[in-house]
Amino acid sequence: MIDFVVNRQVLVGKDTIDEIGGILKWNEKKKVLLVVYNQNADCVKKIIDSIVKSGMEYSIYDKIQAEPDLEVIDNGVALCLEENCDSVVAVGGGSVIDASKTIAMIAANGGKTIDYQLGGKEVEKLPLFYIAVPTTAGTGAEATKVSVIYNKEKGWKKAIYHTSMIAQTAILDPMTTVGLPPKVTVFTGIDAITHAIESYVSVFSNEVSKMYSLKALKLLADNIVKVYNDPNDIQARENMLLGSYFAGCAISVGTCLAHIVGQPMGAIHKISHGEACSICLIPSMELNLEYALEEYAEIAKVLGVKEDGKKNKEIALEGIEKLRIIAKAINAPEKLTEYVSKDKIDVEYMLDNIQGSMGHIKTNPRPVSRELFKELIESVI
Repeated sequence: MIDFVVNRQVLVGKDTIDEIGGILKWNEKKKVLLVVYNQNADCVKKIIDSIVKSGMEYSIYDKIQAEPDLEVIDNGVALCLEENCDSVVAVGGGSVIDASKTIAMIAANGGKTIDYQLGGKEVEKLPLFYIAVPTTAGTGAEATKVSVIYNKEKGWKKAIYHTSMIAQTAILDPMTTVGLPPKVTVFTGIDAITHAIESYVSVFSNEVSKMYSLKALKLLADNIVKVYNDPNDIQARENMLLGSYFAGCAISVGTCLAHIVGQPMGAIHKISHGEACSICLIPSMELNLEYALEEYAEIAKVLGVKEDGKKNKEIALEGIEKLRIIAKAINAPEKLTEYVSKDKIDVEYMLDNIQGSMGHIKTNPRPVSRELFKELIESVI
């Protein structure tokens, strides 16, 4: 059986954020909780203008300045209920979007975030109507039903997810990403490339997800260096947003080793998710290579590697080298020690954390184990 969930509506193109007010009005919404990273951003001002012109009220929540934790989401839910909001619009990167989808769900279902993350509480009602506007081309959060949340007490990230948590409308407006710092462009772009590659080799990949994975990879690989070198290339920015979205669609089948290790690594060492993916992607592919040769060869072909009678392993290895070239062209990080000195890296603690938060994931083509996690960690120190 293939179980694939996508947004009801996706708008792509310059100035599509102007449609938000009309979408909310058509859905008979009265007051929106606007969850933003920066309420002074030009795109946020345009969205507020669209909401007001459509005759609706709004309340702003701008407390999500890093990857969301339990408290910041609970506070957002409290504001949403206090202000009697009947809809949520997220304008920001993956952290803002993940927090928003959880706020919309809990506002309708009750309880605290911890109840869903660790307490086994189930989603029983549809979340509030929810629109996602990504301002980074990377996480694909606007396309997923998953919210990754940091648990300070446990010291790790753990997801909350439900089919109903996907945004009803996703708006991919390249103008929202203009002005993004080059480093953020790099980290979020590598995150999206990781989604595209890992979803393709996931043991649960299917014909639908593979279609999204390969198209995502093509768009991302062809445009990430262009955007890095020319931040004002609007078409390249639109292609990156669309590639990120397609990759987000694809990861409904799960991610693999780079995420299993990278997500906890980022939480422990306070580095962004995209940076952790950048560090882990290529070595994870090398460790998985013999378990998904055909899939990695197909990935390599999308990256421009010619078959020329070569065997899959040779094609796949050339694909990995193509990725290295892209990573170097955008100055993407390759080692954890670029952020943390070697003497401050506690490998055994990291392994315990990985096994506690992500070790249960079985989508990787090579069976995961503590030994495999250790091999990956040691390769990036």
